[in-house]
Amino acid sequence: MIRWVVWFLVSSGAAAACETAGQRMSSETQNAPKVHVALDEIRLSQPFSILLTVCDDVAVSEVRVDAIMPAHQHGLNYAPKITALGDRVFRADNMLFHMPGLWELRVDTNFGGRSISYTSDVVLK
Repeated sequence: MIRWVVWFLVSSGAAAACETAGQRMSSETQNAPKVHVALDEIRLSQPFSILLTVCDDVAVSEVRVDAIMPAHQHGLNYAPKITALGDRVFRADNMLFHMPGLWELRVDTNFGGRSISYTSDVVLK
């Protein structure tokens, strides 16, 4: 499934892909460029990947991904590997949720010297 989504995102352009790929991430920054996240089924203690798409036509100079469990105040045990796929699409590999419950996915971006943070909740059962 993730390979099909990657092919679709890269072949159709980031702006068009945002209409169908994943969910929009939240940001407290006013007028922040739209970022969408797409992920497959997540299994407990199994590595997974996510796709991030920056929908607006902005230059992305950096993307960082992390996740925390707000109830436990801890996060990932491993650092994700970020790969730029082109056309403002990024893949984060080596994600692993080691406990069930509410996780907050955090994405920090840099758009031409402007740092913006995004979040999205993920519940692992």
